[in-house]
Amino acid sequence: MNETILIDGLTFQIKRSKRRKTIGLTVERDSSLVAHLPDEADIGQASDLIRTKLVWVHQKLESRKDTRLGNVFRRPEFVDGEGFHFLGKHYRLKLVDVGSAGRPAPTVRFDGDRLLFRREQVAAGEKRIAEHYTRAAHPYLNSAVKRWKLIVGVRPAKYVQVMDLGFRWASCSSDGTLNFHWRVMQLPPQVIDYVVVHELCHLRVRDHSPAFWREVARVLPSYEILRNWLRDKGGDL
Repeated sequence: MNETILIDGLTFQIKRSKRRKTIGLTVERDSSLVAHLPDEADIGQASDLIRTKLVWVHQKLESRKDTRLGNVFRRPEFVDGEGFHFLGKHYRLKLVDVGSAGRPAPTVRFDGDRLLFRREQVAAGEKRIAEHYTRAAHPYLNSAVKRWKLIVGVRPAKYVQVMDLGFRWASCSSDGTLNFHWRVMQLPPQVIDYVVVHELCHLRVRDHSPAFWREVARVLPSYEILRNWLRDKGGDL
């Protein structure tokens, strides 16, 4: 069975070696995290060391964020006809001009099957989209967490956090705060539910052991279909 350590929403894969005398950490090129342990090292001891190195780990992950994002998430072009998704629905981008005499118009708004975007904001397009999706995510995700926490049977922090989490869709902090990437708002609602349930279950089982996946299956028997969809298609939205 593969051993893992989950701390501050980060999962460290454990690799043991009979020849190793000390505990070490590495951040791999794909930003996966590995804890290198002597063969008989105690998990608790390794966890304590990792906690002292979290600042370093986050700095390493941050330094690779731009490269990882380019490999994980599709980078849209802000031109007429470009595709965007919101709650699983597909929209075509249409750039619009706003005359000086007209009423103030939001930079991003949906109209039928089109996403209208103010032309003069194209240079800051990704930032403006992130802001719009973040505003929408707060009420949607808080409502989803409120609904599912009763089924999972846990008590997370009162409100969720929405931010850029690099190439992670979500994480669960040690204080019970659930953190979500603003990009989850691109996903179909049933896949968002899977992401929410996944993080709530980490309040019961902190790692990705078989016990964790049994907990997810108890709440969402079809979770494997949703997990595979997220893995195969999520980055293309």
